[in-house]
Amino acid sequence: MIKGRYGKALLLLVGIASLLGGGAILFHELTSPAPSGAGQVDERLNVNSSSLQPADLPGFFPADSARLYSFRYDDKDAFSLAVVQYRNASGARASAVLFPKESQDGVISSSQTGLRNEIWQSATDAISKHAPEEALFLSWWDDGQRIQYLSGREAWLQKPGEETFSSSVWGAFRSDLIEASNKDRNRLEHMARWLTMDADKALSEIVEYFGNSRPIYLLVNSDMLLRLSEIKAYGGSDLDLKVKNIPAGTNLHGDIAQVKRWAHETGEGNYLAHKEGRYYRTWVTATEGNSKDTLLVRLLPFIDSLKKLPEGVSLVYQSGWGGYLSVYKVEP
Repeated sequence: MIKGRYGKALLLLVGIASLLGGGAILFHELTSPAPSGAGQVDERLNVNSSSLQPADLPGFFPADSARLYSFRYDDKDAFSLAVVQYRNASGARASAVLFPKESQDGVISSSQTGLRNEIWQSATDAISKHAPEEALFLSWWDDGQRIQYLSGREAWLQKPGEETFSSSVWGAFRSDLIEASNKDRNRLEHMARWLTMDADKALSEIVEYFGNSRPIYLLVNSDMLLRLSEIKAYGGSDLDLKVKNIPAGTNLHGDIAQVKRWAHETGEGNYLAHKEGRYYRTWVTATEGNSKDTLLVRLLPFIDSLKKLPEGVSLVYQSGWGGYLSVYKVEP
């Protein structure tokens, strides 16, 4: 194990203080499917694309081509994404959405894109070191693309379906992504269901589904909380998490108290908070319902989840910035 789980709310809030830039919430709100399920164009969003040198986005596999997509919202720079085209281990055409590097060597990134690039580089090193070549990774589809391209390990889910492309962002470079076949769509539905069901039941089903012929790993990150509408569109359950942007002050202890107070007033006090610019993006599980017991919530650094892992998984790697990204091994 590289890094253990943090046991205190203070570490959770301090560690992620500079993780997300101002465009982070915008990015994930725009990547969520339109509420009606129909494609809706946001005229305030503009995108420019340009070719990149494949060598600028190195991975386990050599890239055949690469493009950079730069998004502006209300005439302000918002975020950027890159897409590489390559051939996988079997020679089939594949694509991967990546967070491009945005900082000079030796300089810590401050943008949401650059920070994610650094986190994924660290995670890739850990995956390559700790997961055997025959490992199979379970994750959401775009994380699966990054796992396979960057580390060479096989990811079970890598292709988005029609529901994904109803968002303003994914629709912008639909032609660069390989869409889900009927088989891949079945995987989207399975993964959406497992992430949003009781953790113990989900892990039991995963073990039964895949057997013990090869090691199985799970990768999750906190951004998935901003993809819940997309996950629900593929048949996942509604987690009914309460969310609020809580203004950040100049006193960290006062900020923590404010977050805790809202979490207890709104739900049962089981919260996860991200410092994003001048506020904390905070989620809390509802008093009613079983969202606190779902696989996704149990694997993310919610306060109660930090106390004990679900039975049947072991933590292999957890990134900095408040445990933003975690890798688990599923025990057979």
